[in-house]
Amino acid sequence: MPRVLLLCGLLLFLCSPCYAQEDKDVLTAKEWEAVDLAVERGLTWLAKQQQPDGSFPTMPFGQPAVSGLCEMAFLAHGHLPGEGKYGEQLSRTVNYIAGCQKQNGLVTLVGPRGAAITRQVDHNIGSTASYNHAIGSLVLSENYSVGGAEVAQRLEPVIERSIEAALEMQGWSKRRQVDEGGWRYLDVFSGEEEDFDSDLSVTGWYLMFLRSAKNAGFDVPQEPIDDAVGYVRRCFQPEFGIFQLMATRANRRSRGMAGAGILALAHAGEHNSMEATAAGDWLLKYNFNQYNVQEEFGRSGWIDDRYHYSAFQCCQGMYQLGGNYWREFFPAFARTLIANQQPDGSWVKESHSADAQYDNAYTTALVLLSLGAPNQLLPVFQR
Repeated sequence: MPRVLLLCGLLLFLCSPCYAQEDKDVLTAKEWEAVDLAVERGLTWLAKQQQPDGSFPTMPFGQPAVSGLCEMAFLAHGHLPGEGKYGEQLSRTVNYIAGCQKQNGLVTLVGPRGAAITRQVDHNIGSTASYNHAIGSLVLSENYSVGGAEVAQRLEPVIERSIEAALEMQGWSKRRQVDEGGWRYLDVFSGEEEDFDSDLSVTGWYLMFLRSAKNAGFDVPQEPIDDAVGYVRRCFQPEFGIFQLMATRANRRSRGMAGAGILALAHAGEHNSMEATAAGDWLLKYNFNQYNVQEEFGRSGWIDDRYHYSAFQCCQGMYQLGGNYWREFFPAFARTLIANQQPDGSWVKESHSADAQYDNAYTTALVLLSLGAPNQLLPVFQR
């Protein structure tokens, strides 16, 4: 595989963040200054949380995904590994993430270690390891694209093994035809939703990784991407005009899945599809102007809403839709985030009980990634 970099992405990173005229118009110059100040305070706080091994604090089951999101928060605002104020710290994080890869190709701190990916694991490992692999691999792929020739050479074999593992997992036998093309957990989940072998939340991250790797010049077949997009479309529920967590299962809708669906179709080049615009319309009604509050959607959805995770997915998705979607979504959203930044520069941990355990380096990273959307510095999120 050729060791090529995305030159345009690299050049963007080497420049200080700047906003296109369309983006400048959504906030006043004074408000953009407030955004920049909030970002700088957030990054300063986040840098202080880094551990000596390059990781950022969270529970072991959340590694290296949380550390990867923290590292991408710096990339989203123009900081590169090996260069500038945070260069040495970011290099340590990249090394930490790459060092989490197992012999079987999985990028996860806690997970099966053998030559083959076993599915005989505890559910806590099976569910988190799947996310860790997708997010950790995405972070490495983005660093491959923007980190220079030495970084690319070091990460190339890691990413190639990550791709192989991701495609193997996608191809695992599904118990329902409607789940073909998607991803879920390492383990065969035997809980309440035991017959579902794919979900949109996990699938969205794998699509991000494969799109990032393909953008970077890796050999990613088109068929797996097409199959994944087919699964995403099956998660759209025309009755409500929104994506749901699982195909054909009602009442598993949330803002996070609305954003994930929009973003997944954007990664497939379908920015203005009927499904994406319908979900965008829905999100303009169910916005993020009440900070860290889980929304009640009534008949239009079931409460399983994570504020910061959903905010990240939706902000990136609405930027991909652009136009009025972005102009109506971002200003109030940005003001809400700035108004709720803590005195130390962080944002509080997630209110949803399932995500609160990942602590506030995780939520701060998600906020910084959201505020970085108009910078267009991360290649995978460039419109």
